[in-house]
Amino acid sequence: MQTPSHARACDGSSDNRLVTTLDLRHLSPPEPMQQALAAADALLPGQSLEVLTPLMPLPLLSALAERGMQAQVIAPAEGGASVLIRWADVATSADHDQTGA
Repeated sequence: MQTPSHARACDGSSDNRLVTTLDLRHLSPPEPMQQALAAADALLPGQSLEVLTPLMPLPLLSALAERGMQAQVIAPAEGGASVLIRWADVATSADHDQTGA
C-alpha cells in the first residue's frame, strides 16, 4: 500500500480531526481504487482520508457508498480528483433516534 503523504487538521471541523492524504495519481488503474478502498476500510469512525486520484473515480465513489461511507469530491483544474472520505456520522443518527425526533 502507498504510504500516506501527510496528515493535516480537517478544515471546518470543530474537533480538529486529522486527515491523512494518500497521493495515488502516479499509479495505473486499478491500483488507485484498490489502495483507496484498502485505506478507507481501515478508517475508524471520526477519521478522514483524502485520496488524490489521476481520474474522476466514479467506481470508487460507488464502492464507498455501498460501504456506508461519505465522499466529497473536488475536481482541480489541472485534472484528477481529490476525494475526502469518512464514515457517515453514526453519532448524529443515534442522537436523533434517542430523542425520538
